[in-house]
Formats: sequence, structure tokens, C-alpha cells
Amino acid sequence: MTMSCLATTDQAESLRRLAGRTKSEAPAPDLLQVREGLRVISVSSGKGGVGKTSVVVNLAASLAAAGERVLIVDSNPGVGDICLRLGKDAPYRMGQVLAGEIALKDTVVDIGGGISVLPAGMDVQQYSSLSPRERSALLQAMLRLQNDYDYFLIDTGAGIAANLTGFASLAREIMLVVTPEPTSITDAYALIKMLSGRDNSFRFRLLINMCRDNQEGDTLFSKLSAITGRFLQVQFDHAGSILHDELLVESVRRRGALCRLFPEAKASTGFKILAQKINKETPAVAEAMSAASMASSTMWRNHELSS
Repeated sequence: MTMSCLATTDQAESLRRLAGRTKSEAPAPDLLQVREGLRVISVSSGKGGVGKTSVVVNLAASLAAAGERVLIVDSNPGVGDICLRLGKDAPYRMGQVLAGEIALKDTVVDIGGGISVLPAGMDVQQYSSLSPRERSALLQAMLRLQNDYDYFLIDTGAGIAANLTGFASLAREIMLVVTPEPTSITDAYALIKMLSGRDNSFRFRLLINMCRDNQEGDTLFSKLSAITGRFLQVQFDHAGSILHDELLVESVRRRGALCRLFPEAKASTGFKILAQKINKETPAVAEAMSAASMASSTMWRNHELSS
């Protein structure tokens, strides 16, 4: 047996152990189950540079301030970018988990104040080398963490290709971050078109970031909603607007969340309102959004099987 075959076999065994299963019980991709009461939100964007990671960090801080336990799943390629953003180091790489050197739960970094980070980012080569069952084993290992949290916030990579990773299959809800820039709007439309083409019952949230004022955000939402409704027959909810705030740059420099460092900042107010809106949703509303998203989760798993 060649060294590459041995490595592949070892990785498969490691992933089976991650999922808590024996070789004869290799997990099927359709067995992913999110427990009742856990909110899983994938935060995505059509392009980079729209402040998506800032949204994840500050939404997590706002939810945690309200007493919620939040796990940020950093699925961007790289090593612990969000951990660094929040003043912590990520001591382990996902490659060490795949090699069986470290348990997935041991890679979780406690930021404090109700926030933890799972540095789950893998490069394209790493992810592509996994079989559908191995990908499912990794996702099931992530779900074994779910009893410790009220929210999973998944920071996905920007763009269409990045959102075709298996991490998205965990999401019950997808929040698209858009800015008033024309390229951001165009790329967001392309992403919505791609996703809705696979499941036209899917419901999105649209968050307008870096606005001059709330009116600009409302106007942009109305325009994009009209276009997608006319040409794609897609509906999405208005998550709200986050105003442009220079203090965000300062919060990055200080390696902390804006909402914690500058709670009275205008953008902090927007994130607090967003967290309150999400938290106050009635069970019926959350259930309706989850039901719409479950069809999309099935779509993601079918895509994984054909990859």
C-alpha cells in the first residue's frame, strides 16, 4: 500500500472517530440533525470586503450580551483569523484534526463572555480531498458540540464557490451581507440566483452594511427585493441596516468586538437591534424559517454526494 493510500485510510479512520462511529457505522450525509432550540445562521456574502466578519463578531457579542451562548464557526480558509481578531491565538489547525492528532472539541477557543470560536477553515485542497462520508463525519463532529451553545454563527468564505462547502449544510438560516456598492449588489444577486436555482423555497435574510443612514439601507433592500422577486421569484427578510462607523477600524486594531469596546457607537446600536430582532422571533417564525431552510440543507447534502 502506498504512503498516500495509508494517509487516506488514516484520515478516514480519524473522521469516523470524530463522528463517534465505527467503520461499519460510517455516517451517511443525510443524518445531520440539529437539535431543537439551536439556531444555526450562516453569514455569507457575494464578495469580500463587505464587513461580513465584523457582522459575525459583533452579532455574536450582542447575542452573548443578552445571555446567549454563541459558537462562531470560522470556516474561512486560514488559521484562526477570527481568534486573532478577538485577541486570542488558535493553537491548532484543522489539518491536525483531520490527521487524528487532536479532537475537534479541543480546537475550540474560549473568547470569554459567552463567545467561543471553532477555527474550522480549510483550504480548497483539504476540503476537496474528503469523500462525502468523510465530510459528513466532520460535520457530525461539529454537531456534537451543539448542546453547549444556543447559536452557531458560521462565517463562510465570500463568493459562490466558498458557499458550496459542507459547512453551509448545517445552516437553518442564511444571512447575506450587502453594502451599497454596485459590485456588492451584483455579486449578492448572483449568489441568490445560484442558491435559489437549487431550491426556490429557500428564505434569506438580507443585512445592509456600511450605510450612510437607515433610509439608504431600506431603499437598497426594496430595490434588491423587487429585482429578485421579479426575476427569481425569491423572498427574503430585511434583517436591518448597520451604519458606517469609523470606530470599527479602531476595534479591529484593538483586537476586540466593537460592541464591547464602544457600546454606544452607532454601529453597535445596529448590531444590538439585530440581535434583539433575532432573539425575539416567536417559535412559529423561527420554525417557519427552519422548515424553509431544511429543504436547502437537503440540497447541500445532495450536492456533497455528487461532488
